[in-house]
Amino acid sequence: MKRPSPDNAPVQKTALLLSGGGARAAYQVGVLKAISEWYPRVHPSPFSIYCGTSAGALNATSLACHSSCFRLGVKKLTWLWSNLSTEDVFRSSLSGIVHHLGRQGFARMQAQYHCAPPFGLLDNRPLRDLLRRVLNFNKIDHQILSGHLHGLAVTASNYQTSKSVTFFQGQPEIEQWTRSRAIGIKSQITTEHLLASSAIPIVFPASQIGHSYYGDGSVHQIAPLRPALKLGAEKVLIIDLAPKQTSREPLIAHAPGLATLGGHLMDAIFADTLSADLEHLDRMNTLVGSLDKKAAEKLALRQVDAFQLSPSSPFEPLVERYYCHMPIAVRSLMRFLGISPIDDAAITSYLLFEPKYINHLIDMGYQDAQNLRSDLIGFLGIEN
Repeated sequence: MKRPSPDNAPVQKTALLLSGGGARAAYQVGVLKAISEWYPRVHPSPFSIYCGTSAGALNATSLACHSSCFRLGVKKLTWLWSNLSTEDVFRSSLSGIVHHLGRQGFARMQAQYHCAPPFGLLDNRPLRDLLRRVLNFNKIDHQILSGHLHGLAVTASNYQTSKSVTFFQGQPEIEQWTRSRAIGIKSQITTEHLLASSAIPIVFPASQIGHSYYGDGSVHQIAPLRPALKLGAEKVLIIDLAPKQTSREPLIAHAPGLATLGGHLMDAIFADTLSADLEHLDRMNTLVGSLDKKAAEKLALRQVDAFQLSPSSPFEPLVERYYCHMPIAVRSLMRFLGISPIDDAAITSYLLFEPKYINHLIDMGYQDAQNLRSDLIGFLGIEN
């Protein structure tokens, strides 16, 4: 396998785009684990740009901290997810849930001049503690200065302005951007940015950055590819978390309940905009291909290749199998809210942070990547 000089960044800027999906993001780790095995043990990352949203932002940031050694970064991320449990992400004991909900209710019964904390059914403060322990954000600057990292982007949703906000850290030439519903802000990525990007609406409390409150980055993100393109990507590998659609229809149609509607809403938030953005990218590539080089440069257009990898199997059967491993207090809360482990498995798949379920997703991602090995090797330009 041909190895580029470790002192030089990749000639072509390749971006890794990781979408959101809560516990489903363990699938991305399996894919990256397979890809890392196709490179030598000590080898810089094939990706110079990392873009993440929601749980994908946590994975992207962790990998960006180890851009100079791809295998090491993936190994650390795999270890983190393999040893993850619900209690590491949110308080899942009966006393913890009751205390959190009681505190939320009491805060909202006080006088109007009292500033109530952001609402969330679950207390995700354990996740803040975990991120502070396992991530060294100072390494991001080091990777940028060494030339192994061109840029890192974390996307969140601003609840005050209803805009998609991408916080990015990278090379000096990367400029901020402003669109009608999206902006890019140069910033030092911290734990709060990751908590904001992964704060699933209603489930987890919003995170305050500056004077604004932010939530899950997928909510207002109508162009998921934009951060990668703004950071200068010429190729984008997308690890999506929306399983491939099947043509099988249920024999009996049940009227959707609140939890079912919530599951469909979350699936739409995390998946639908990416499909539309990829279609737009295809049209732009066709346009660029029809222009001569000078005309394309004058219009500031360039060809951007994209490779999308999605789970080959749905998550719902796995949720039904591993639902019993979820803490009983969390299951009781979900039952109280009318969430069924069978009928509403879609929404449960985002919150099932249990080792057996997570490791199954890692194995699924690993196998899917191996099945597409030749295609991925060709896209990444790995030479034997």
